[in-house]
Amino acid sequence: DMKAFGRYVFEVGDPRQVTYRMDFDQSSGKDSDYFNLIRDAGWEHVMQVLGWQYWRKETEGGRPPELFTDNVSKIKKYKRFLVSLSVPTPAMFIIILGMFKRFPGRHPQWVVVSTVSIYAAYFLFLGINLVMILRRIRNLEQAARL
Repeated sequence: DMKAFGRYVFEVGDPRQVTYRMDFDQSSGKDSDYFNLIRDAGWEHVMQVLGWQYWRKETEGGRPPELFTDNVSKIKKYKRFLVSLSVPTPAMFIIILGMFKRFPGRHPQWVVVSTVSIYAAYFLFLGINLVMILRRIRNLEQAARL
């Protein structure tokens, strides 16, 4: 179970080796080819949070299993996540511009500074993550060509 601030809570049970994996897919339903493919590979769907799918599978042979073993599937996964990460950005940019254009000079200095700081932190976080994901996609594409 997932609690506030990304804290995970597990139930106590018999000891066993279990691997948990996350994948981003917010467009597929529970009976889609995506879900059926992963279930057919022996994975159990645990939960979904904001498009993140949580899966688990018994660990066999001491090596943790992977959801996707081929580079093409990994590339598709990162591209799905990349699109969803970029979608709210234009809306956030329009909101901040609209806020200061509609009410120019009516905001206390601390509101302006804190709002700009929050948005700057968001865009910095977004930029760093976009670069990291694009780099990972490029590396996987190069490895797939070899």
